[in-house]
Amino acid sequence: MLPIILNFNMKKLLYIFASICSLFFVSCEEDITLDFDKNIPRLVIEGNLFVGETDYNKIHLSTTTDFYSGVFPTVDNAEVSIKDTDSNTVYQFASIGNGDFKNELFQPEIDGNYELTVVYNNETYTATSTLLTSPEILSVDQKDDGGFGGDSYEIMFNFQDDANEENHYLVQMISPVDNYFGVTDDQFTNGNMMNDLYIFDKEDLKTGDTLNHSITSISKQYHQYLSKLLSISGDSGNPFSSPMGTIKGNIVNQTNQSNFALGYFHITKRNHYTYTVK
Repeated sequence: MLPIILNFNMKKLLYIFASICSLFFVSCEEDITLDFDKNIPRLVIEGNLFVGETDYNKIHLSTTTDFYSGVFPTVDNAEVSIKDTDSNTVYQFASIGNGDFKNELFQPEIDGNYELTVVYNNETYTATSTLLTSPEILSVDQKDDGGFGGDSYEIMFNFQDDANEENHYLVQMISPVDNYFGVTDDQFTNGNMMNDLYIFDKEDLKTGDTLNHSITSISKQYHQYLSKLLSISGDSGNPFSSPMGTIKGNIVNQTNQSNFALGYFHITKRNHYTYTVK
């Protein structure tokens, strides 16, 4: 029996649960306005870099805002750089507008160590990241009579875990019905062949549909951070939207630690696999 990461859509179950709960609270419904420190904006640093991917090859800066606004003001008047601490090479990231900073010459290498520096409002923020080796999908198994009632597709993406180290993974599945992100680790499966298993209703998937799967190795700290973001991202399922609440990442304000920034700096390289449903 292979270790399995189980992924399936629980929207119907959550809807039923929410409906039951609403019966208990409908009689005491009341509008409440809360003060969420709307006058204390914090810097938000989105430094989730995926090597070789156009959509994730930039640093994005913004600030928090009024809780009820939903609009995050972008920051363009900052100094942004990444240092290769192995070679001491510094890459300056130029502002291209809308809070985005890029450097096309920055090409991080596997096992390389990097330090992000952001200078904003005379305060310096730093964070570090190491580019880890990611596993490759070795095979895909499809079962047409899966699920509890035998009327679902079960599709498993198989990869080998490295027994010589503690591993944490970020997976993504883009299907015709969903865009799923998830995190897992090898705490109970060290050194084994692991499965990333997805269950689809047959009404949602058909022969010829394309599934785009990706997997990447991430640090333990980033795993913990993404777990918190995924728990509050709701139906969007996207942990890379602007951070909510006051979830602190690995970014440190070296000038004034009490004025911490939100967000995270992490460099990774994903391995992609495209599968066509049979």
